[in-house]
Amino acid sequence: MTEEIPVWRIKYLPKNLEDVCGREKVIKRLKETIKQGNFPHLMFVGSEGIGKTTIAQLFSKEFLGKYYTANFRLVHANIPLTEQERNQAKAGTYISKSKIGSQAGRRITMPAFIKVKIKPFVQLKAFGDAPFKVLIVKNFETLGPNQQGFRRLMETYGSNCRMILITTKISGIIDPIVSRCQLFLISQAEFSSFKKLIEDIAKKESLVLEDNVIDILYKISEGKISRAIDLLQLCSITGKNIDMNSLYENSQKFQKDLTRSLLLVALKGDFNKCRELSRKIISTYKYNSHELFAELLTEVNKLPISKFARCKIIEMVSNADYRALDGMDTDIQVSALLSKLCVLSESL
Repeated sequence: MTEEIPVWRIKYLPKNLEDVCGREKVIKRLKETIKQGNFPHLMFVGSEGIGKTTIAQLFSKEFLGKYYTANFRLVHANIPLTEQERNQAKAGTYISKSKIGSQAGRRITMPAFIKVKIKPFVQLKAFGDAPFKVLIVKNFETLGPNQQGFRRLMETYGSNCRMILITTKISGIIDPIVSRCQLFLISQAEFSSFKKLIEDIAKKESLVLEDNVIDILYKISEGKISRAIDLLQLCSITGKNIDMNSLYENSQKFQKDLTRSLLLVALKGDFNKCRELSRKIISTYKYNSHELFAELLTEVNKLPISKFARCKIIEMVSNADYRALDGMDTDIQVSALLSKLCVLSESL
């Protein structure tokens, strides 16, 4: 079956913790936790695309065993609720009749995300012989002020459900939650393990790697396995011989083409299309908002546009980058910039 999978990052996705590349110390700690049969709430911290969620899922699967499907859930804190979910959250609010004084008649509710996505799962008892459920919350820092409500759930339902919080920005998480979690720092893969994995993939895919290709691939991908495998597959399209020139050409040319296309689509006023393209770029290359804005700034200077338009766009990008420092949601900041570029297109 795996031979039929066209995307290599999925084809070579680790099936268990033993298959995880280059994180021996972290995997050893997780294996010891599985033997103990118990663990506190966990927090996985590391850069985007480094493998935090994959490791967390594999750990949960091995810990829960045959009860994994019924007792596991992964939610993304940065994905907006659907209209149906928002209506569901509103329908669950009620007016307090027991309060007196200034609290009388006060509407009692909780953050919609927690009410709809979290509470229904954590409040139900674990199925079978599993000691508790496991909930993974990805991009946890984007919850912002709603983290206080989440903290109360951690305390109330902690015995029934353990939570694994995934974040790239621990500074964006309130101290009461950090203090309630055991931290795991997920760093890039060690080079020796990275090299062994790439050589194994090259052998299975009949690729010929020239000298220093793996060293360069490690630097370009910053030790991120999925990004390295994507780039290797991209290079293989043009031939089975992979050299440094093909690596550089594909890693830079493809990214720059997409970024330039994003700008051109925005300057044509097609907001929906450019927002979709921006999400594709961020998802594929694991950019944060600052990295995407830096790429946009580079491409702006190459466009054949007037001096006025160039200065105006540079100002917009710099303002968006500044606001993103305190922003909790990358998608909102990027969408705001793209909307302004689309408006600007009407006056060009």
